[in-house]
Amino acid sequence: MAYHEKNILFSCSWRIILLNLKKFMALENNDFKILSVTESLMKRHEFIPLEEIIEFSEIRRDEVEFRIKNLSKDRFFSKPVKKILRYEGYQLTSYGLDALGLKALVKSGVIDAIGKQLGVGKESDIFEAINSKGTRLAVKFHRLGRTSFRQTLRKRGFIAEQSQFSWLNQSKLSAEKEYSALKTLVSARVSTPKAVKCNRHIVVMSLIVGTELKFAEMEDPKSIAKEILRNVRLAYLKAKLIHSDLSEYNILIKPNGQILIIDWPQSVSIDHPNANDNLKRDIYNIKTCFRRQSNLTIDLDNALEYVKGNIRKLTI
Repeated sequence: MAYHEKNILFSCSWRIILLNLKKFMALENNDFKILSVTESLMKRHEFIPLEEIIEFSEIRRDEVEFRIKNLSKDRFFSKPVKKILRYEGYQLTSYGLDALGLKALVKSGVIDAIGKQLGVGKESDIFEAINSKGTRLAVKFHRLGRTSFRQTLRKRGFIAEQSQFSWLNQSKLSAEKEYSALKTLVSARVSTPKAVKCNRHIVVMSLIVGTELKFAEMEDPKSIAKEILRNVRLAYLKAKLIHSDLSEYNILIKPNGQILIIDWPQSVSIDHPNANDNLKRDIYNIKTCFRRQSNLTIDLDNALEYVKGNIRKLTI
């Protein structure tokens, strides 16, 4: 899929998020207070008892019940599970977390408005936004619940080190990890989006525009391959990071011909136990892509040694 201004993917996910963004605008202060209290209490309970929401929100029972009913109808809250738990319990949904994150970003002046969808994946949604100065940005919502728990553990070591985190908390960890990686990578002059702000499971970054390598028409594939590997080398030597999920789908060719490497939440340090295997797989994916699309031969061992800084010349 291309991250083009005129090439928007109107998926089911897009329609749902658009609907909730409209409902987000109608939320009032006490709605946000109830959502925030519920988020905080989810550290102690999977399903939050109604009595605790009333106690900690310090809002009258009748108003809490009324607002929770509407929040549940609009999918910011899960439906009651009284029959299972033997008490009236509620849970924040990913859209409830969206509302809290967006409110915080708007209140802090990071974004002023959110617009069309730029991309959708197994584990994220990306939208365009603008700030009060009119600067266009990308807003990425991490949604790890779209993949299985086992797949998540396999791909993301930082989650394996945590105990019994909900999908919402895992999405927060994923966002924090990508935000930190982007800050480090930009400092190392790697061609990635520039991180602006992270709040909960949302990362705000510089605008993402380009065509995935998978679908790009390359006039000079050799130069593009060299530029990709040069950036992988910079990430390794300067940022001390390995992407760990690099493919033709998260390398973009921008309108000016430059590359942009996106999707870094699964990145690992070069000291990680699986670092060498991850790096080798990343380079193999690049090699396979160029062989299939451009009949270009990349020597895997040569590229690996180049990225690690053991040799200075890349043979393509």
